[in-house]
Amino acid sequence: MRFRVAKQSLLNRKVSVLLTFFALVVSVCLLISIEHIRNEAKQSFYRTVSGVDLIVGGRTGPINLLLSSVFRVGANANAVSWESYQEIIEKPQVKWSIPLSLGDSHKGFAVIGTTNAYFEHYRFGDKSSLAFANGQRFAGTFDLVLGADVANKLGYQLGDEVIISHGVGSVSFSHHDAHPFKVTGILKPTGTPVDQAIHIGLSAVEAVHQTPQRSLSRSSLKKPASDKVVESQTHEGSEHDQHEHDHDHHEQEHGHHEHEQKQADSPLVHHEHAELALEPSQISAFMLGLQSRIAVLQVQRQVNQYNNEALSAIIPGVALAELWRLVGAVENVLRVISAAVLIASLLGLCTMLLATLRERKQEIAVLRVMGAKPSFVFWLIELEALTIAAFACVSGLALIVSGIWLSRDFMLAEYGMALSVDIFSAHTAVMLGVIMLSTFLIALVPSFSAYKSARLV
Repeated sequence: MRFRVAKQSLLNRKVSVLLTFFALVVSVCLLISIEHIRNEAKQSFYRTVSGVDLIVGGRTGPINLLLSSVFRVGANANAVSWESYQEIIEKPQVKWSIPLSLGDSHKGFAVIGTTNAYFEHYRFGDKSSLAFANGQRFAGTFDLVLGADVANKLGYQLGDEVIISHGVGSVSFSHHDAHPFKVTGILKPTGTPVDQAIHIGLSAVEAVHQTPQRSLSRSSLKKPASDKVVESQTHEGSEHDQHEHDHDHHEQEHGHHEHEQKQADSPLVHHEHAELALEPSQISAFMLGLQSRIAVLQVQRQVNQYNNEALSAIIPGVALAELWRLVGAVENVLRVISAAVLIASLLGLCTMLLATLRERKQEIAVLRVMGAKPSFVFWLIELEALTIAAFACVSGLALIVSGIWLSRDFMLAEYGMALSVDIFSAHTAVMLGVIMLSTFLIALVPSFSAYKSARLV
């Protein structure tokens, strides 16, 4: 009986009811979507890097090291010597390592010098590995792999030439144009800073920062020990020995030239030789994967107490939580805004019900004549308000799910945000319960007013 009366009453006032309904739908969409995006952003933030036990860099604060090595924000002025890196990764607790060399850029995108271990061991999200949309990993010294956002915004394809620049600014006046790189791979979107990075080999970083003479293989610059002996003999004036020395040295150079030519024919061999020959003197930071979780604190303490140079080792998850606490004030502001919009919509609902009470005096009088009690009128107004709120919640959830499903690819490609369509959770249920409870409480005002009018009839 009460439900039929409430339904007919709402249909008789459909214009004002629809306006109130749409206002509530907007407020519900705003509240639920902000909470969902906030939770997804938080989870995505925590899962920017996963499977990495430690990040090691020059002595600095945990957040600074995290920002520079993972998010490419700012720079750590303290580098890590190559000798220290080699010594640390030789520890028995270390399973794998990823060296990182930063400091160059291309049109505002950070250039990362690393090795193919980066593509093998780097994990994000729920320990998902990096995958290639096109191409492959490094094969030669001047090969380059693009993140998804870089390829999309700059329009690069496989085989294109790229000139990197010194410095991390969007505008640079120092370009490494003597060493053009060729795009050999494009990564799939990850929703992490990897999408906005350009990856090159460590040997390439060393090559572009050296003079042309030093850019050659170090083995080609070394002279055999026998040459030094013969050279010392030449100063004694033996022309015959000098002639034999020149002949032998020519044969050695010819053999070495053939050896380098064979390496050039094999890109993989050439790359390994170049990395070995152009060994960097220092790197910006490196990531470690350990044999077990138990060794994390042990290795972290050993690195922090390292005697040869001042180093810092951080646990990514702990540093990410600390960073999120610093920027967490923004999510509270969004919560306040969405709550204010919801309260405004509920006040509009209350106003609409109060405004229609004058028009409904005859309806209330008829109900009283038919034997309805004042409490019946009270619960009738409450039922109308709760019905509008319930339909607004269902419609709002449907709109949110549809919007996420239609725009998730766009959001991932343009903003690097991977949104889940599954918005139903205990937290969502609590929020819907709060909306219904708030509607019940705010509808008490017109309900009590109708109750008093009914008693006077």
